[in-house]
Amino acid sequence: MATAAAGVKSPPSDALWVFVPNNQLEIQELGKFAVVEQNKTHPWELTFSDVYESWKMILAVDYGDLYLLHLKALKDGVMVNYQAIVWVKAEGYCGPEPKTLVSFKEFVP
Repeated sequence: MATAAAGVKSPPSDALWVFVPNNQLEIQELGKFAVVEQNKTHPWELTFSDVYESWKMILAVDYGDLYLLHLKALKDGVMVNYQAIVWVKAEGYCGPEPKTLVSFKEFVP
């Protein structure tokens, strides 16, 4: 079951995603993180613009949260929509990185 604010599309999943206002600094920072990480593994040279829709899924205790982000980034002079999933690990979760880019793909709203 998905929850979304009025006028906002539900995320494409049956999972328990909860709408998160995209004007929060943390959400915009996660969008920037997703673009930077994508640029590390693909020679796209994307430039982050903004996150325009976002949802959060709370994982099991001590694992952290998943964030589903719909964002815009400039690619070869053209603004393109993308969908990213970022895992923000719980404090104390073993592993070298506090955040991981789980997926990143073009998205048609």
